Amino acid sequence: MKMLSVSAVAMSVVLATTAAQADILATATNVEDQGFVAGDPSLVVLDGENEKSTIRFSTSKAGPVVVAFYAECRVNGAPEAYVDIDILVDPAGSGGFAPIPPTNDNNAMCSGYAGFPGGSGPASVSAVTAGVVNLPKGNHKVRVSAKYVGGEGAALLDDILLSVEN
Repeated sequence: MKMLSVSAVAMSVVLATTAAQADILATATNVEDQGFVAGDPSLVVLDGENEKSTIRFSTSKAGPVVVAFYAECRVNGAPEAYVDIDILVDPAGSGGFAPIPPTNDNNAMCSGYAGFPGGSGPASVSAVTAGVVNLPKGNHKVRVSAKYVGGEGAALLDDILLSVEN
């Protein structure tokens, strides 16, 4: 029994010293409501204090970066309507923003209330979407676009957090 305890402690030390660690490269928050209607995608104001839609960050070496977008989300419209979110990254030296997978497809951040039992109207949900992109060493930019999909109606994003980690 004593040998098992020593082995368990040794394993704990090994796991603690080899655990992965993520560095936070950038964050932005915005607690103000942002409305979106059907039509073209709109940029989300990520930094509410400075009214910025573009957030800059740097990487000290090439490798994968995780970009996560958190928001309270609400759809007012048809039950099948939803908010499509794209996380757009402009890698160092590329000269252009492009959506990162899996946000580069028709993904729903939140949707209408058709699936809620006894639902009589729209409901707000806290949701997250994230993507991973391999970036070179250097200075980069990130944006988020939102689009209401599904006919007439509107959507609302609130209590936003953007986090960039590697």
